[in-house]
Amino acid sequence: MTQKTVGKRGSLSGVGIHTGKECTVVFDPAPADFGVQFFRRGKRIGENPSGVGLSVTGASRCTVIGSEKENIRTVEHLLAALLGLEICNIRMEVDGEEIPILDGSAAAFVRFFKKLGITDQKVPRPRVKITEPIFCGEKHKALAVYPAEEFSVAYTLDYDHPLLRKQTVDFILSPKVFEREIAPARTFCTEEESRAVREGGLGLGADTTNTLVISENGVVENKFLFADECARHKVLDLLGDLNLLGVSIVGRVVGLRSGHSLNCRLVELLSAGLHEARNKR
Repeated sequence: MTQKTVGKRGSLSGVGIHTGKECTVVFDPAPADFGVQFFRRGKRIGENPSGVGLSVTGASRCTVIGSEKENIRTVEHLLAALLGLEICNIRMEVDGEEIPILDGSAAAFVRFFKKLGITDQKVPRPRVKITEPIFCGEKHKALAVYPAEEFSVAYTLDYDHPLLRKQTVDFILSPKVFEREIAPARTFCTEEESRAVREGGLGLGADTTNTLVISENGVVENKFLFADECARHKVLDLLGDLNLLGVSIVGRVVGLRSGHSLNCRLVELLSAGLHEARNKR
């Protein structure tokens, strides 16, 4: 696998799903070994002191990079699109508090990056091969990565809701598989969750065009693209959070009812292992 960047500068604008505010991201090509870097007013946001990946917080409803004072919210769909298309070097200047939600999936990011062009930099991309299982969990939730000869992700969604029970998906990752099978899957919540999120001061930019609101009878003012779209979106989120690591992994990731907090815990464990390995050299 070689390193890749975008072919030219471009920008995307839209509303943030939680803040409800307009935000813009300007994307620039970056040289080999630059990595995925976010900036605001020219200052890098989310730099990890360990030198691996990004400083991150896995909240219940989105992933946040940076510090309490200076951060960027809801980076996961954008990061998933970059991982899915194998773009590993890019500079992103963010004007706003959040990444635009667009249609609630990664599909618009994929189309946008393909329009900018994807440039092969002909430099090998570092890859980390998982050599022993790594586990993390919470009550009724689990996430693990196992040794394997390729990168694959399996996920089981099983919520106490008639439309969100026993959805299981399994993908061997490639740009084509990501674009076709994962990127279109949109963010979702139940009607009850939607009310709770709004009462908590979040979801101010959410509506039925960018979020699948699921009632007992079906999707409100929308419809599923896949019967298991919600499980696919969980994979999308997981891939975005794994991209925080800053390097590609070779292994099999398996999630059960996991979300951003466990995803980011796994990234922390992987990052600590990489940092320890580097110190032993």
